[in-house]
Amino acid sequence: MATQYCPLPVLLILLIALSILPHGAAYEWMSALKLPSFNMNDVKNKMDVKAQFGDKKLVVITGTSSGMGRKAAKALLRTGEYHVIGAVRDLDKMDVVADLDDFDRSSFTPMHLDLNSFASVHSFVDELCEFKKTKPVDRLVCNAGIYQPSLPYAKWSEDGHEQTMQTNFLSHFLLISKLIADMSESDDARVITVGSVTGNDNTVGGGGVYPVADLKDLDGLKAGFSNPISMLDGYNFIGAKAYKDSKLVLMMTANMLHDRYHKATGISFSSIYPGCIAESPLFREKRPWFRKYFPVFMKFVTGGFVGEEEAGQRLFQVCHDPRCVKSGVYWSWNGGPREGRGAEALKKGGQIIGAGGAGGGWDSIYENEQSDKVKDIET
Repeated sequence: MATQYCPLPVLLILLIALSILPHGAAYEWMSALKLPSFNMNDVKNKMDVKAQFGDKKLVVITGTSSGMGRKAAKALLRTGEYHVIGAVRDLDKMDVVADLDDFDRSSFTPMHLDLNSFASVHSFVDELCEFKKTKPVDRLVCNAGIYQPSLPYAKWSEDGHEQTMQTNFLSHFLLISKLIADMSESDDARVITVGSVTGNDNTVGGGGVYPVADLKDLDGLKAGFSNPISMLDGYNFIGAKAYKDSKLVLMMTANMLHDRYHKATGISFSSIYPGCIAESPLFREKRPWFRKYFPVFMKFVTGGFVGEEEAGQRLFQVCHDPRCVKSGVYWSWNGGPREGRGAEALKKGGQIIGAGGAGGGWDSIYENEQSDKVKDIET
């Protein structure tokens, strides 16, 4: 019977190697050896995170108590692959919505966030970090926003800034800044900002409807952008333009973050235009006649109309679809509201082809063209 040889123990192999090396060099080599570290706290933290979240990705969505954010949260929870943090101003309202929509409470956690206050953003991040322990945030969806087109004068935030710009942009920018290091620990991190056709002036909706989004030379920002300075361009307050400017700067920020931080962090930065959600609570401050006829106009004239449910599905897609890991993209659906209007729209009940227009499904997503203003990341 052939003799069987057992492999030499690792320690014996090391001793033989050391005896071959010149005197002194052996100890030099040995001094460079480092034993693997073993930290019981790290092990316990990983076990706690695993018990709390399993293999689910962690998603933070601002504005989950209504509109598109609510529908997107519902779609994410339905997959069973995500734990959603609902960042909202009104926790009681969020609680009712979660019951109505039958949210899986084991995978949904509401937290207070008032974007009208920088202190609230800081408190939210503190609460989030305490809750999630060492688990990184995998998705940050900057969705919440306000639109106050009828205001004859500016309203001011707790921090002395014009309300629309602070809620829609400044506080979201602060939130991204505070979470970007944490998100770099995720192997599939995405920061998604909700843009608008109104901030993209290469379209009829953005460039053909007064007032047009335009930051000019940012004279208002240079002057401090605090009461009484209400607009980033330094001009007098116009409520509709404040909203459009906030969407423009949000989309510009997504491009800037992609350019400066995508390669270094691995985080994907993108913006989306899901369509005109003409029946959204966003228009609650508009006059009754406008709320009645604007959806009809968007359905049958421009073709940009989309319902809340479908808009939520589109936001969900950018969170979930592997194709949407691509960074530096302005995602849209249906190829531009340029065809199928008039009689054809009437036959299809408004379901016509177009960027933001309803219909088209999962594979109608595409990389939309951005205006020169949006692409101006040096501003």
